[in-house]
Amino acid sequence: MNALFSPFEHLHLPGLREAVVLVTGGTRGTGRLTASMFAQCGARVAINSRSAVEAQAVAGELAARHGVATLALPADVAEAQAVGEMFARLREWSNGRLEVLVCNAGYPLVEELWHTPLHKMGERESEQWFQRVRAVDLDGARYCSREALKLMVAQQRGVLIFVSSTPALVGYRGTPYTEAKAAVLGLMHDLALEYGKYGIRANAVAPGNIASGWYEKLSPAQRETLAQEAPMGRWGKPEEVAGTILFLASELAGFITGQTIVCQPAVPVKI
Repeated sequence: MNALFSPFEHLHLPGLREAVVLVTGGTRGTGRLTASMFAQCGARVAINSRSAVEAQAVAGELAARHGVATLALPADVAEAQAVGEMFARLREWSNGRLEVLVCNAGYPLVEELWHTPLHKMGERESEQWFQRVRAVDLDGARYCSREALKLMVAQQRGVLIFVSSTPALVGYRGTPYTEAKAAVLGLMHDLALEYGKYGIRANAVAPGNIASGWYEKLSPAQRETLAQEAPMGRWGKPEEVAGTILFLASELAGFITGQTIVCQPAVPVKI
């Protein structure tokens, strides 16, 4: 399957046609497929990436394939000013509308950060590693949510969806990734409670072992070992995570807020 496009022949979910959707980190992996599936549902999709070239390429391909309006929004979500400028462009393009924000952008997986126990991190390493991951995963989600809420409160509706992870629920070696993704869930819970009165819902997905991204770096033996962690004895598919995101964004989930949907049993990741 081309990682850009939905593997489903027909895909229509209530409430998504003509909805304005912003997907951060939308040019690769699950984020890219999520953007594709929103476009297939007839949504107007804005694609964020740090790379202007990649954002333009994905936006162009989705527009050509699905006949929907798309917008490339290159910006580093870890920078508050860049996020503000990105939303200014989005408001102009959408006439001030935003129905769905998917906070998918995340710091790239760096094995040294993932595998180094906290007590073996030097003071400088610890400060830098945690800050870098937090800046993208948590600060980026907060900056984008703040700007999105300005639009959603005014229109009295909207959906915020955050991409967390199973280690955020069960822990894994005290890594910067675990801490940041757990903090994202705290942000989600607060926003769900505070903004429900405005017709705004906030939820999260917590993917486990998904055949995307770091999956390609694993040996066949590692892939098989990790596959056995799931009751189905296989890796999850990116479209299964993207499908969960679309469900949460749709009217089918209209009374669901403040929840984390686990895409695989909540077990520690072992490599």
